[in-house]
Amino acid sequence: MNSFRILAEGRQIPNDTRATGINNNDLIIGPSGAGKTRGYVAPNLLQCAESCIITDTKGSLVTEVGPVLAARGYRILRIDFTDFFASTCGYNPLEFIRRDSRTGRYSQQDILTVCAALIPVESHDPFWDLSARTYLSCLIAYVLECLPPREQTLEYVMALFNEMTPTAKDEPSNFARLLEALGKEDPDSFAYRTYRSIAGQSSADKMFESIRAMISEKLIPLVFDGPCRLYGMPDRIDFAALGRRRTAVFLTVSDLDRSMDRLVNLFYTQALQTLCASADKDYTAHCLPVPVRLYLDDFATNTFIPDFDKTISVIRSRGVSVSVILQSVSQLEALYGHAKAATIINNCDNCLYLGGQDVDTARFIAVKANRTPDTILSLPLGEAWLFTRGRNPQRVRRFDLSHHDLYPELTRIRKETRPVIQAG
Repeated sequence: MNSFRILAEGRQIPNDTRATGINNNDLIIGPSGAGKTRGYVAPNLLQCAESCIITDTKGSLVTEVGPVLAARGYRILRIDFTDFFASTCGYNPLEFIRRDSRTGRYSQQDILTVCAALIPVESHDPFWDLSARTYLSCLIAYVLECLPPREQTLEYVMALFNEMTPTAKDEPSNFARLLEALGKEDPDSFAYRTYRSIAGQSSADKMFESIRAMISEKLIPLVFDGPCRLYGMPDRIDFAALGRRRTAVFLTVSDLDRSMDRLVNLFYTQALQTLCASADKDYTAHCLPVPVRLYLDDFATNTFIPDFDKTISVIRSRGVSVSVILQSVSQLEALYGHAKAATIINNCDNCLYLGGQDVDTARFIAVKANRTPDTILSLPLGEAWLFTRGRNPQRVRRFDLSHHDLYPELTRIRKETRPVIQAG
């Protein structure tokens, strides 16, 4: 399908990477109010011919753009991490832990991926984070190996975690009894083998309690009524289906409350992992028949995707692309570190800079544009710098949404109807 993206006024680029010779990853930089949503996200959603996962921070895009996409035959899904009961589609992270085709057992790597997203390394001494991950991997593995499908959720991981408390002094906990019983029945169980590797730590009371406190702090926000409703909804997100049918998934996330960040980050992680795996396994061309784009708004504010610097390097051939939307380059470096931030930036063949006051970002753009930082910092409102690999830098006008051909349809449908929301 001949489709294109709008980068600025009069600046469009085809989505056919074979024709352009570059990837479809875009980097959009601009502070709050610079027009990242209205000048880039909304216009490209109006005309897209691909499936999309959209970070909808204010919850407005699903209301404004959703009806236009629904009228064009899109399936519209909403997952609301600010009000779980407003979600029309569920999400259960443990559902995307695959089975190894050779052994029939659950993928250890997938379990570890979930644990890395839920417990990122944040301490000065990574020992504590990594130890907590190991305990969590044991809990998740047990829930998958021993509980029925309807109980394979983070809610029951927390219930098992509560069994780690010793019932009496010098007596093993119910958790230890369960794992020892599992070991007798299935000594090759991943849960049991992981338990054996950490069993000695539970005898060191202070260390064990510190690790338990860390796991509890990470899990408790994810097991109250709202998230548990999301895990158990009968209609839940199927990431692989996005590569078969045009779908728009709107994720409403909070820019104030950070308690759901880890669950949102896990959602992105599993979406990318599942889409790439589906492209490799389900299609002879190893490419999704319906391309999928992730609009990652406020990316460096609340989004940490483990190994994203590696993932963004390999998604092009699978028909997956990302729009990384930042307030500043320094923000990205603070979250991912200089080397990984540079890799993420370098794997976006289009960069649109909408201005701002961050001096480090101005220096970065000044080098790319061959201008002085003062010139970059004094960029007039409404103007932008556009960089496309293989082309000279261009000083452009930010796209005006009202100039889009479908803008009249957007305003008409917005007045006449509410978005058509379908379950997963």
